[in-house]
Amino acid sequence: MESEIYLSEIPEEFKKTYLGSGKNGSCYLTRDGNVFKEYHGKGIDDEITRSLLELDYNGFTFPRQLVFVNGVLKGYLKEYIEGVSLDNISGLTNIKELILAIKEFEDDIRELSYDKCLYVYDLNLHNLIYTMKNKIYDIDTDPISPFDFPITNPWYENMKELANALAPIFINGEFKSGYLNDLKRECLVVGCSRTSLFMREAISEMEKESEIKTIDDYKKGLVLLRK
Repeated sequence: MESEIYLSEIPEEFKKTYLGSGKNGSCYLTRDGNVFKEYHGKGIDDEITRSLLELDYNGFTFPRQLVFVNGVLKGYLKEYIEGVSLDNISGLTNIKELILAIKEFEDDIRELSYDKCLYVYDLNLHNLIYTMKNKIYDIDTDPISPFDFPITNPWYENMKELANALAPIFINGEFKSGYLNDLKRECLVVGCSRTSLFMREAISEMEKESEIKTIDDYKKGLVLLRK
């Protein structure tokens, strides 16, 4: 498969179904079931985007073919992931299965952090897709770049990014337990603890009172754990 496509205009089959827009561009489902991201302007630097073509890691949908129109980078094609974004996930979702999916995604980030020394910044719930197979994918990989922080390492920074993305739902508040507060800080501020660990420990506290099966159960239990 060619990694670069050169066209005189964007073909209609690239824009079968509109999926949504973000800061950099708009996404469409193509006729053959892929995603076409069309940049609003000229697009991100060609060399940075080309570097993403070389990446193939679980949990991430990287560009597979760059699309040039009259010699200008206008977007790219990549895999389509069917599922629900975490900002729209049902409160009836099994919380323990979701925690396993988060842990697996954390492992995916760990591989990317140490193999390629990359920073997965600008994670948000809208771009984290939960599939029917209990797998999480980051569908917006444009903001992945070489890590250049002088003090810490990409693993800690990436864990902080993920924790702060998940925090509004899963790590929200000050807690009666000093241990949970310490874990929260290690997730959100330091990055040395995983969000999945905090969630498991929070459920352990909640289940001293009642069984926790769903996200709604978890949210109600989180309120009871707060000061």
